[in-house]
Amino acid sequence: MSASIACFETSTLYADTERALDTMNIDIINGKLLRIMWFQHNPSLHKSEVGDAFIKNLARSIDSKFLYKTFSVFGNILSCKVVINENGSRGFEFVHFENSEATRRAVAKLMELC
Repeated sequence: MSASIACFETSTLYADTERALDTMNIDIINGKLLRIMWFQHNPSLHKSEVGDAFIKNLARSIDSKFLYKTFSVFGNILSCKVVINENGSRGFEFVHFENSEATRRAVAKLMELC
């Protein structure tokens, strides 16, 4: 997939934004990954390593949408990306949670499953 394109949408209805997050987030449109998130008033959240998780040994069939839906139960996700190359998934991904507590919950649950 090629580079990301950023755009901003404003809505006066909270329900419209919630519906977009639930139905369109992490979709592929014209070969590009669509990521929808709430506006963050604190841009340092995106630059911080607090809340970062690295997951490896994934099945090649797992995509970003599946991972987003799976990991969002642990907390607010700022970004979620399966690393790919020309052959598809490389078997690992990055999840950036809003805070370290969500990361701890996700890692603890994964460790229970292993």
